[in-house]
Amino acid sequence: MKSYYEHFGVPPENLRAAKRWTSGDIDKSLHIRIPTRKEVAKLKPKKITTILINWMCKSPTEIIPSRTQIQEVRDILTTREDAAELSGLITMCNYYITND
Repeated sequence: MKSYYEHFGVPPENLRAAKRWTSGDIDKSLHIRIPTRKEVAKLKPKKITTILINWMCKSPTEIIPSRTQIQEVRDILTTREDAAELSGLITMCNYYITND
């Protein structure tokens, strides 16, 4: 069983609560996919960009990322060999961290 720490500290209880929002007909526009640190480091740019934008912008309240979580994401992204290709996503993370 993976530790919830791998998903940037989101507790399993929060993930279960978030899943209720996407089950049935409640709200199909919400996304509950939280990447692991390994995925942030390894997934192709297009795939990780989609996942992270959905997490930052379309998550149920229970799993909306904190500034600290997105700072961790950004730090991983900036160490990737293809960081230049992810500059738009890194900029989005910076805005998320610094803006209210």
